Amino acid sequence: MDSGKLWRVFGRNKKTETADPQPVNDPALEESAVTRPGTTQGKGRPTPSRRQQESARHQPLVPKDRKAAKVADRQNRREQRLHVQQRMASGDERYLPQRDRGAQRAFVRDWVDSRFCMAELLMPIAISALIFMLIPTGLQELVMAMFYALLIVVILDSVLLVTGAKRAVRKKFGEVQSGTGFYALTRSINWRSTRMPRPRVGRGRRPV
Repeated sequence: MDSGKLWRVFGRNKKTETADPQPVNDPALEESAVTRPGTTQGKGRPTPSRRQQESARHQPLVPKDRKAAKVADRQNRREQRLHVQQRMASGDERYLPQRDRGAQRAFVRDWVDSRFCMAELLMPIAISALIFMLIPTGLQELVMAMFYALLIVVILDSVLLVTGAKRAVRKKFGEVQSGTGFYALTRSINWRSTRMPRPRVGRGRRPV
């Protein structure tokens, strides 16, 4: 075979060779590829230094004027307490204790408030009897006799109160909740003006 043909077959063709890529020196690309110190890509704002981060973490939790803060906190707690008391006095069940919640409890309160209870007189008369016993007037025996007589009347009236309250609850609701009698008795002992929640019905007006 001719040596010229072999050279054309196995020789290197300069026209088909691919030239090596030359590096492109573009200042704009180089500037964008290098991250500037003190900045973070994509945030658009300088990154806080370590000293700034530690200073933010160690900021005081208490205000500078502690006296004014205490006064404001005391005022807020007082307003919250008054709000809760007002809601309890109005009978709002969201603020009532568990023992005062429910339709039966509200009915028992109205039933007790609608009548005069002799148990309301027990505490003031007991205090008066104690004072007379301490003063040497010679009427101690009479005072004690009157006190025992009143105590018997209070016991009889309380029995009628408890049985009447249970009967009224059973008639209205079909069943009597546990502790209804004791609940009616404890409310009857308190003076009408100090009962909580406040009475909603007047004396002599039966609850519906």
